[in-house]
Parts: sequence; structure tokens; C-alpha cells
Amino acid sequence: MSTEKTPEKKSARPAQQSSSAGSRKPSSARSSQQARRARLARKRRKMMIRRIAFALALVLLIVLILVIHSCSSGKKTATVPEETETKETTREEETTEETAETPEEGKAEGEAEPQITVTPTPSVPQDLPQIDVNSWEFILANPWNSIDDYLPSVANIEGIQLDARIIPAMQNFVADTRAQGLSVVLASGYRDYGTQTWLFQRKVAQYGDEDVAATIVARPGTSEHQTGLAADITDQVYEYKNESLENTAMYQWMSQHCHEYGFIVRFPKGREDVTGIIYEPWHFRYVGVEAATYIMEHDITLEEFLSYYKDIQGPAPSESADTQENDTAENAQTAEETVTEQSSAVNDMGGVATLVP
Repeated sequence: MSTEKTPEKKSARPAQQSSSAGSRKPSSARSSQQARRARLARKRRKMMIRRIAFALALVLLIVLILVIHSCSSGKKTATVPEETETKETTREEETTEETAETPEEGKAEGEAEPQITVTPTPSVPQDLPQIDVNSWEFILANPWNSIDDYLPSVANIEGIQLDARIIPAMQNFVADTRAQGLSVVLASGYRDYGTQTWLFQRKVAQYGDEDVAATIVARPGTSEHQTGLAADITDQVYEYKNESLENTAMYQWMSQHCHEYGFIVRFPKGREDVTGIIYEPWHFRYVGVEAATYIMEHDITLEEFLSYYKDIQGPAPSESADTQENDTAENAQTAEETVTEQSSAVNDMGGVATLVP
């Protein structure tokens, strides 16, 4: 019985070996196929990259050709106007020669030439008062004209100081205004150079910028109050002054009669481009009766009034050599910038404020 079982075990081993060998063959075929596919994918990517590079090179070449062509055509067109201008110049010269010969031919035939009369327009009005603008009443202080540390002889009047020479005129002006039943307060008068410097530096410290500070407080040496010829006049005490003061009965009467006492409204409405200062319906300046009457009747500023005499007598005494070299256009532009900055400063302070001139 033992001899019959042994052959059966031997015949079973070859069958198992054949089955394992059959399973190994399909797996090796799959791996070889995957390797071929990977190689083909790499080749395709390389071909794609080469095609893209070739296309880019071709595009760049075309662009370069177009640029070269446009440059060459531009040079050609640039030479054409030069030739055209030369031809036009030649034609103009020929035309000028022909027109120059025409009057001679007309004279030979006895034809009369037309007479052209040109009437010059005078730059200075003919009705100006005969005054000396170099006198003390006409000292000029504004953003472009510094009077440095000018020091007038002052006297007291109702709690303020003014140039002693205008005290009688101010007394009469105030008395006649009150005689109309109107209240008058002399709010501010003479300020010396040191006080103006302190006011200006205080604003510089507040805003951190001298240009901004100058839109609210005049720079030292450029304030009307330093002349001693100007005063702020209101109907009562105000913490802030603005344009609404033009509606007070006091201002309306004083602005209509100020010239009778030698005063003017120094900074009128709509003339900020000339004065460099915002409209101030409280600031009155003494210039004398004759000059004040002319200024108020002709609705001009002190700057414009003095400019009429500069053409005749020379610069005003307070005007420096550097200021004389500035032309009118530059002054007007600076004034417009100053007024714009002043308006911004007014908005920053709640809509009510005043420049201290």
C-alpha cells in the first residue's frame, strides 16, 4: 500500500509549478506596457515644448520685423514735413517780395494809401488825485510787501492803540457812527512786530507748518495792524469774525461813509486775488480823505490804487527790491493759493475764523 501513494504526490508538484509560472508572465507584460507608455508621454511632452518654443521664436521675429519697419517708415515721414516747410517758406518769401513791390507800383500810378490812426489806451486813469504815495499814509503791508520792524508813534483810543496822527479822524468816525444810534467797538488796533511774531509762532506750533500758519495769522512784518493805520471795528465783541458781519447796521453805515473820514474797507469782497487776504467786513484802513474817496468810489483796492502811481513816481516805500522783480501774474497766483489755504483753515476751525492781517 505504501508503494502506490508515492507517485500521486510527485505528480501534484509539477502542476503547482506550472500554475505559478503562468501567473508571473502577465505581470511582466503589464510593466513593460507601462514603461512604453511613460516613454511615449515623455517624448510627446518634449515635442510639445519644442513646438511652443518654435512658435514663440517665430512671434518674436515677426514683432522685431514690424518694429524695424515702423521705425524706417517714421524716418521717411519725418523728412517729408521738413521739405514741405522749406517749400512753404520759399513761397512766403516770394509772396512778401511781391507785396513789397505792390505799394511802389501803386504810388507810381498815383493811388492814395489808406491812413490808419491808432489811439493808445492810457494805463493810468486821468482823474487820479494829486498826492504823494511815498507819504506815511500809504505804507503797504501785505503778503508780498514786508515793513519789517516798522514802528509808528502810537496813542491810545478806547482801549487800543493807533498811529497818533489818525486818532482825530478815528474819533470823529466813531462819534458820527454812534450818533446814528449804532453800537461801535474798537476790537483791535496797533500790533507791534514782537506781538505779531508771537501770534504767528503760536499757530506754527499748533499746525506744525509755517505755510499753514500764514493762512491764519500774517507773517511778522506783513500785518496791516503793524502800520498803526488799521483797526478792526465791530458792533459788539466777537470770539470769531466772519463775512456775516457785513449784515450789521454798523458796518453798512461805516462802509458807506468811511471815506469821508479818510478810511477804506481794506479787504473787500471778491478781491482776494489782489490783496491776498480774505474778505473782512470789519477791517478799516486810513489813507486820507482824498485817496479814500477815490478808492471807494472806483471800487478798487489799495494795491491797485498805488500801482497807478508806481508807473509815475516809482515803487511805494515799503516795497523791497525782491518784490519789485515779481510780476503781476506771479503775485496773483500766490494770492489765489493763499485764499484757498485760508478757506481750508476756516473749515478746519468749524467754519468761523479770520485771518489776522
